[in-house]
Amino acid sequence: MIWLILVALVFVGGGSYLVAKTWTTRGIVFFAGVVAALSYIMLGKPDMPDDPLQARLEQLAKKPEADLSGVEYLAIQEQRLKNSPKDPEPHKKIGDLYAAAGRPQDAMQSYSAALTRDPNYRPALDAISSLEFQVNGDVDQATRDRLPEIRKLAQTNPESLTAVQFMALLEERVSQAPDDSMAHQMMGRLLASVGQMEKAEAAYKESIKLDNKNAEAMAALADMRFKSGGKVDAETSDLYHRAYKLDRNNLRVGYMAGIGDWVAGKQVEARKQFAEIDAKTPEDGPYPQMFAALKQMFGVDPEPALQPK
Repeated sequence: MIWLILVALVFVGGGSYLVAKTWTTRGIVFFAGVVAALSYIMLGKPDMPDDPLQARLEQLAKKPEADLSGVEYLAIQEQRLKNSPKDPEPHKKIGDLYAAAGRPQDAMQSYSAALTRDPNYRPALDAISSLEFQVNGDVDQATRDRLPEIRKLAQTNPESLTAVQFMALLEERVSQAPDDSMAHQMMGRLLASVGQMEKAEAAYKESIKLDNKNAEAMAALADMRFKSGGKVDAETSDLYHRAYKLDRNNLRVGYMAGIGDWVAGKQVEARKQFAEIDAKTPEDGPYPQMFAALKQMFGVDPEPALQPK
């Protein structure tokens, strides 16, 4: 406490000398500063733990994790690290927070820190496998070694499977049935979900190659190309047309095919496509608003009115 008082007096004294111009004013400023400093020392308790913060952390710890903000969640986990430095779980949860924020290197460090507390801590091992799958799109050997366990998990609790575990099952399926178009399609969807667009496209194309009537795979690949590039190029337009030809009930896909025609300069074909689909579109559904937004996005001009003869 003594050193706090001395430091306060030094700062207050120096500040009053620099700010004030006369000794009288300096004395007034110095006295006011000393009073403020002593009030903080006596009431603020700077040499004691931050009681309000501790109380706040205790309140946050009672809330469901889903209701916590990122900062609050991090504060709770860091407090747990202080209280239980050998517990791997807080490190893993901090890693999850970094991974969700798009900071894979920081996430990997946190997962590794969890494993230094417990080398066999399964949640951290699974998290590392999942993170590596997001980064490179490959299934690691550790996940392949657990395939028997993952198969059982798929039967008893399939919702708990991670993306990399599901991918391992799909790869096993493809190795056993290489002509399974649906398995390749699911691989494409899974790879796209973690941002591995090139590998996802290869999987979708393999699915279509194995089944040239797989309209769902064609539409999924076209949607992925459109979302990642923001445009409907010739290849994407062709996929939409093929998918719509196979499934005339998929109005959204048909409209995207028309957008592809419009972008390619085929206004007559595009308007014919739009008219066909508009005639089948329910007025009270979501499609009219969606189609109007697509036309606006791609600069589709209103159809010119007929001129009287």
